[in-house]
Amino acid sequence: MKIEKVNRNISLLSNSIREEFYPKHTVYFDDDKTKILSWFDPSNNYPEKTIQEIRTGTTLESILFEDLIYKTGSAFNANDPAFLKFINEDKVNLKGNNFKYIFKKVNDNINKLGNSFIEITTDENGSFIYFDYIQPQKCRLTTDGKVLIYPDWSNYNKKKAQKLPLYPNLKKFTKQGVVILKSVFHIKTEADGFDHYGINEKIAEALKLNEKEHRRNNWQLSQIKKGFKRDFFLVTDFALNEREKKKSDAAFAKVSGDDYAGGVENIEGENGKLVPAEGSYNFDFTKDDTSDQLFLKMGFPRSLIGIKSGGAFSVEQVESDYDQYLPKVEEQQTFIISEFKSVLDNFKYNTNDWNVINTPPSIVLQSYMPFMNDEQKAKVIDNKLLKYGIE
Repeated sequence: MKIEKVNRNISLLSNSIREEFYPKHTVYFDDDKTKILSWFDPSNNYPEKTIQEIRTGTTLESILFEDLIYKTGSAFNANDPAFLKFINEDKVNLKGNNFKYIFKKVNDNINKLGNSFIEITTDENGSFIYFDYIQPQKCRLTTDGKVLIYPDWSNYNKKKAQKLPLYPNLKKFTKQGVVILKSVFHIKTEADGFDHYGINEKIAEALKLNEKEHRRNNWQLSQIKKGFKRDFFLVTDFALNEREKKKSDAAFAKVSGDDYAGGVENIEGENGKLVPAEGSYNFDFTKDDTSDQLFLKMGFPRSLIGIKSGGAFSVEQVESDYDQYLPKVEEQQTFIISEFKSVLDNFKYNTNDWNVINTPPSIVLQSYMPFMNDEQKAKVIDNKLLKYGIE
């Protein structure tokens, strides 16, 4: 992306004007009245903003949560007993996390953000390796091949930021005579349609639907709570000080809607003019179709969440949907494993035939059992569940 520096605090990403599923900041310049829409907050923290947006909805968050369960799997399989113990039993960092925890976090970050950052710790002899998950919203890539790590980029302090090299480069630390080496392992999905720091088109479109669902739910709740009260703008010819603004807000709170509906705002202009503010929406709140669209956009079968298709429960439908979705699950698992192999192979681990053990949605199948007769249950157990090794 080309970046145009506006001033020391504001940069404009070219071609960054998109659909408004993120709040934008409007900036005016006195010389030519140029208006710039800044997509993210002043820290330009797209990972944090994306995660916040996902949490505002219900359907998208549910899909991503269930999808993560399938992509994480139940355990790992490998030929080498020592390596199998490392990935299934050993603790891979001082926090006591196992590798499955790290694998799950990577899958989650890849699903939502397209990026994942793992801190690697070892010694000069490569006698051990630790993996520690780093929240992606804390990370920034530098032009010299390093990663800046800081907890709050809206209040960035250069002196307090941690700077580590990207793997395979390592940085030496010595503490009380003990030498350790650290690095950051960056995993990024490469796919068509990536834009804006790694937001793929599927998530971008899903976030717009997610915002639609969020606004509709909150609009309905707001109107019920406030009894369909109207919103107003109080237009004045002078700027209100903080004390006057509080009085104004308190006075008009009784006649205005809540934050979801707009509230009261003071605008400099014609003195004392009270202007009704009508909400402007680009979609029909009465149509409850966002859930269906989100399932379609994400390509995730509804049955794998336990939502029946049609008027009857169908075990065959669940298993068929699982079998068709499994290649997508395995594709991402294979990609992440291949990335970790590039690290672990340097530590004399035998990662040949390393794969994830996936299990069918047995809990969903079990929930259908009460709707079957004895013959149907026996058929499921004999022909379906045993095929996957479920007793």
